[in-house]
Amino acid sequence: MYMAIIVMAAPLSFKTAAAQDQLVPAQDAASLLGGERAQGAVIWSHGRSLQKECSLVPTPDYISAFRAAGWDTFRLNRPSIIDTLPDSAAVLAGAAEGLKQRGYRRIVLAGQSFGAFISLIAAGRSDAIDAVIGTAPAAYGSAESNPAGYAQNATRLYQLLGTVRRARVALFFFEGDIFDPGGRASIADEILAARGLAHLIVDRPAELPTHWAAATIAFAGQYGSCLAAFVGGASPVKIPDCGPQAALPRVAGKGGPPPSPARSRLKSLPQENLTSVIDLEIGGREYVRRGRALGRR
Repeated sequence: MYMAIIVMAAPLSFKTAAAQDQLVPAQDAASLLGGERAQGAVIWSHGRSLQKECSLVPTPDYISAFRAAGWDTFRLNRPSIIDTLPDSAAVLAGAAEGLKQRGYRRIVLAGQSFGAFISLIAAGRSDAIDAVIGTAPAAYGSAESNPAGYAQNATRLYQLLGTVRRARVALFFFEGDIFDPGGRASIADEILAARGLAHLIVDRPAELPTHWAAATIAFAGQYGSCLAAFVGGASPVKIPDCGPQAALPRVAGKGGPPPSPARSRLKSLPQENLTSVIDLEIGGREYVRRGRALGRR
């Protein structure tokens, strides 16, 4: 209850400037169980857009599956004016360590798009992080907004997977995602297997199209409870069955030797790109519900 009292009194802020990153409950603060009673804590991180303030977007429905399983859930709100990959990842890693110090046994970072990137960066900086869920990871624009550079959504992702310290990793790639250069699932699988990290990779599940598929009720219904089971597993041999859409579930050391490392496929990236952002509204946004397109605007 100590955590609940703190959060109810004021959000946990990590900058003293007018614009601040804030760790806030993703549920009713009074319902937080606290570090001693909860299964663990989940921090969800939103994306970033040049067109809208993503710190105001709703928390996706699948996060509620963690509350149902006895986890406390939070979100890291990052005003776009101060939101960069290195700064936000540092704040997120600090937030994870702070929750661990408050008694939470397991810390999960879940992120959409830009939020997935900062979650992976944080998992490469801190041993406090037990699992990462990355949906539609992207931070370098789309085929429309940055056709010459959006391939870095693949190459930079591979580099980050090579730095994750100890966390389990679940990744989701979706059909029709204009931020996805394609082919990322198999290479991500090779990297994580070579690193000896338990992981679950879902590549282009049916009827879950576009960059924003993880925000749908359909995604929550299909994957919410599975993800709660995946991140809660203490043993590397326990990988839940997420149904026929779950491609490439892997545990290093099971089912034969892991493939050779994919590091030779990685390319160095210019440091000036580390603060690149994605524009979620370029070309119009396609809204989906239960896996079906509802139209564009």
